[in-house]
Amino acid sequence: MVRMDASILRVHPQGDLTIYQVEELKKELLTAFSGAEEISVDLSDTEKIDTAGFQLLVSLQKSCAETGKKFDGVGIYDAVKNFMNLYGYDLNDKKGNR
Repeated sequence: MVRMDASILRVHPQGDLTIYQVEELKKELLTAFSGAEEISVDLSDTEKIDTAGFQLLVSLQKSCAETGKKFDGVGIYDAVKNFMNLYGYDLNDKKGNR
């Protein structure tokens, strides 16, 4: 789910990104975040997201903006994109804003 590739932290959740998966993913991110210069989130295998998953992604994106790390979100399914659109949120907004 999370791996370091040189200075890039690659996050690739498999299946759903809901309250049931967020705690484990958060722990992995907290451990690896400080050693990364760039964060790449690949949601191509994430079909369902809930508010907990959304909050984790927003928090990760904002942490990148605050620490000067590059953030990139790729492979976003329409269902996940539609969920984010409900909040007027763009995962690739470079400032981490709505």
